[in-house]
Amino acid sequence: GGGGKRALLTGGAFALAAMLTYYASLPALWTDPFGRFADLVSTLNAHPNVAVNLFQGERLYSPDGPPWDYVPVWVGITTPPATLLLALAGAVALAWSGLRRPRDVLRNGPLRFGLLLASLPVAVTVAVVVLESNVYQHWRHLYFLYAPLLPLAIVGLRWLASVPRGRWPRVGAYALTGTAVAVAVVSMIRIPPYLYSYFNVLVDRTTPERLESSYHLGGARMSGKELIDDIIRAHPSGDIFLSLDHILFYLTALPASDRERIAETRDFRSGERNFYEIHTGGCSAPAPFTPISHSIRLYAVTLRCVVDPASWFGGYRRAALATAPLERSRFDVHRVGDVLVYLRDGCAPDDLEARFFLRVHPVDPADLSDRPWEVPTNHAAFGFENRDFTFKRHGARIDGDCVAVVPLPDYPIARLETGRFTPERAEAALRALAGGEPRARSRFDVWLAADGRTLIYARDECSADDVEARFFLHAYPADERSLLERRAEYGFNNLDFDFPEYGVHTEDGACIATVPLPSYSIANIRTGQFTDGDTSWSARFAVTPPRVEPGALAGEPLVRSVFNVHQHGDALIYVRDGCTDEDAETAFFLHVDPVDPGDLPDDRGQYGFDNLDFFLWERGARTGDRCTAVVPLPAYPIATIRTGQYDGTGALWEVEFALPDGE
Repeated sequence: GGGGKRALLTGGAFALAAMLTYYASLPALWTDPFGRFADLVSTLNAHPNVAVNLFQGERLYSPDGPPWDYVPVWVGITTPPATLLLALAGAVALAWSGLRRPRDVLRNGPLRFGLLLASLPVAVTVAVVVLESNVYQHWRHLYFLYAPLLPLAIVGLRWLASVPRGRWPRVGAYALTGTAVAVAVVSMIRIPPYLYSYFNVLVDRTTPERLESSYHLGGARMSGKELIDDIIRAHPSGDIFLSLDHILFYLTALPASDRERIAETRDFRSGERNFYEIHTGGCSAPAPFTPISHSIRLYAVTLRCVVDPASWFGGYRRAALATAPLERSRFDVHRVGDVLVYLRDGCAPDDLEARFFLRVHPVDPADLSDRPWEVPTNHAAFGFENRDFTFKRHGARIDGDCVAVVPLPDYPIARLETGRFTPERAEAALRALAGGEPRARSRFDVWLAADGRTLIYARDECSADDVEARFFLHAYPADERSLLERRAEYGFNNLDFDFPEYGVHTEDGACIATVPLPSYSIANIRTGQFTDGDTSWSARFAVTPPRVEPGALAGEPLVRSVFNVHQHGDALIYVRDGCTDEDAETAFFLHVDPVDPGDLPDDRGQYGFDNLDFFLWERGARTGDRCTAVVPLPAYPIATIRTGQYDGTGALWEVEFALPDGE
């Protein structure tokens, strides 16, 4: 009828106006309205940030998507109860009106708008779960859902107040609303600045420690001023050393006499007696954070934590000394519960700067995580969990001794490899390769250890730039199925690193770094350094030459040119004897024309062919004076193939041919 048409016209006009307003307010969309909007939706659906969700006592990996009850539970426990009850009543009232008079949904504008508001939270929650959107650290990304709850609560209030059976329902509704407003006013006075840690009566707020271990409580260091005040009260005289971490501005609020006693330091484990690191929000265990106070301000729970190295590390030191060490060396290594404790009597200056390697081999390899929030280089491809650490981050000097505490994973452990990265260890690794040639010579010479699992970088007369420039390390697997899903689109595993992570200086000024490689078979390595986004040097070399089946090169090639091209099964094999550096470094183009253009991938349809361009170091290797590359072909029927090599001036050589069987 006319009402339905008006509703459609009104809705269409609103949608058009909203779309035009949206595009007009975002200049980034103007150059490519559809493509950039698709990128925006894709980013919202799978935000690249990686985080941990602490939800109902379980740590969740945010890119995996939240469980179905994640959003409803967070909304339910952090929204004022009166708002929830009235919004629920409003949604019920609107749904009941729509079911009783379906035609009114099209004719009645307020009813239609109310139903839209009621459906929005449900639709967004379903979309987040189905699309596995990256939502993390409570429901911060969905706070806009709170806006529909307020008009729904008003609808619920009006509905309850209009119930015809006597005045008591109206009195109850008004009393509930009045109480909610009073509580909100008091809360706004008493809770700030801890609004982020608000919880309602649906959870137990009497034990803040339980909340801290069940839900994310991270804040913006709001309790820093109170922490500093607590520490000053604990030390009314003498100097105080603080690692303040972005809360220096709180010092300006202190009296001058107290401000003069505080020395800011970022040396986390300086060993000073009155040394603290301030940490606000949740207190994580077994990290060295101990609650200094918990406060419940009406409905807000705040945990404030500090680090006191003397007490925390001293406790682990006493526990370790009561056990026999697992290993005796420069540092004795003890296991205390679910942590390793490293002890050394009489701390030396170089111990404070030491970096340790710790590689955990599980009983069941399936327990290995590929989640970078645990350890940046930790994934199943390595065959172990990498928990390398520095003494400054995990250690303290207690009564002149060195103590470091490192948490262990919770799965069954088969064996541990640990030790210090030292110049002597690095030089020993390099000496083991004496007599062999490096795989690449450049600003750093690069060797591959005999086990094929470690790269060794070495440079004489190392400069500050050599140490500060970041290294890139791209490992191309022999079988791309070995890559993690998030790396498969690139075709290589990104193992970029900084020199301090794996490197040491020798006494004669050389730099040596030893870097572990994944356990799967690696075909090629591309590595080097870059500064400010520009590559300062790079090298490429083969680790495992491409496998060519026996008899694959028998008979005549499909074509003869600078490289002869053979077909074997579903792959092309490029071969050149007497291969030069230029032959090995020049890019190849490989354009495949399908019999049916509909077989092309979506991003290739506009070109009319499949682009499989490659470099020799990606698909092959140079062995002696022979260069060989093996390139898989698409599964669809192929009409013709064009291939060759090109540089900045154009094609250096080019051939076109059809496969013998027409496939």
